[in-house]
Amino acid sequence: MFDGMLKSKFDCKCKSDVKLTRARADLVKKKRNAMQKYCSVSILAEGLLVEMNLTSCYEFVDQCCEHISKNVSAMDKQKECPEECREAVSSLMFAAARFADMPELRELRTLFSERYGNSLDCFKINKDKENFSEKMRSCLPSKESKLELLQEIAAESGLDWDSKALENKLFNESAYNKV
Repeated sequence: MFDGMLKSKFDCKCKSDVKLTRARADLVKKKRNAMQKYCSVSILAEGLLVEMNLTSCYEFVDQCCEHISKNVSAMDKQKECPEECREAVSSLMFAAARFADMPELRELRTLFSERYGNSLDCFKINKDKENFSEKMRSCLPSKESKLELLQEIAAESGLDWDSKALENKLFNESAYNKV
């Protein structure tokens, strides 16, 4: 009963925002998975690759939220962001500007900026965050990645598909367009 009264404002706000963000991420991941299935069945390689990238970004956000929720008490006790939480906090702040469909992330970003300032940008960037920012870019997938995905779909479906004709068409078309 008195547990809520003993916790700080940061602790309570952070826990509730993380919980809401995780719930929203789960909903969005389900939507993205449905789109992936649709694109896969329709063999929309470009759309499928985009959906797969976005789904993995939402999964990364969910992992960061889970890490934060496990370490909220440590974060509450220290004025500076704990070393083990810096990547998760900076990744969530980074994602807040890029996911318009998750307003809870903006609330977390505000909470973290009030607490730690914007100094989290200078923290080391690891492989996960690099992959995250790479997948967030809205550039179109390459022809090679589309072809590779189509080959994977054919293999999963048990189809004996020779991709050479499509490969020649894709790459000869691009050579023709450059001239």
